[in-house]
Amino acid sequence: MGKVTSKDKIIESARLLFMKQGLEGVRMQMVADEAGVNKGLLHYYYKSKEKLFVAVFNKVVNELLKSIKGVFDNPNDTLEEKIDVAVDAYFQFLSRNPRLPVFFIFEINRDSDLLKRMGFGDKLKALLGSASNALPDSKEPNFVFHFILTLVSLSIFPFMVKPLLLEMFGSEEKSDAFLEDRKSIVKSILNNMAGLPIENK
Repeated sequence: MGKVTSKDKIIESARLLFMKQGLEGVRMQMVADEAGVNKGLLHYYYKSKEKLFVAVFNKVVNELLKSIKGVFDNPNDTLEEKIDVAVDAYFQFLSRNPRLPVFFIFEINRDSDLLKRMGFGDKLKALLGSASNALPDSKEPNFVFHFILTLVSLSIFPFMVKPLLLEMFGSEEKSDAFLEDRKSIVKSILNNMAGLPIENK
């Protein structure tokens, strides 16, 4: 692993703060203090809070899209294996970034041009292209988008309502066990959509 630079510290500190408080709740001085750098260095890398926010948002979304795209691009796995790995990877990502779903949805609704500024459309098209190559040729054009949207929506909601899960199950351990069950359900639904046989587990 390479040396952690001041820029790395700034991005990670900003990510944590933005996830907790959103764009409006964070000041540049807060980021500098969290990263342990002076405000001048922070402004050297990022001239404004908006530029820093877009950099953080872009980094987090890129990590997610690249991880899932890489799964569908793998020529050595069957479609069923790709679905299995993609769901596992997405749940792992959400477990590491539990505040991301609420943060993402709030911010893209707050700023409708945010996705355009970060080139999200091109990144999504690349992911859809990889998924399309992995899926049966007989599927209609919109099917691939439905497929990816099903993966995202069915996985993301439990993380958005994690406090509800904790209240319902009474412990982190039971809540995590529920999420494991959820993964199996999401995999079964995606296998069914792709026309693969469903195993009873």
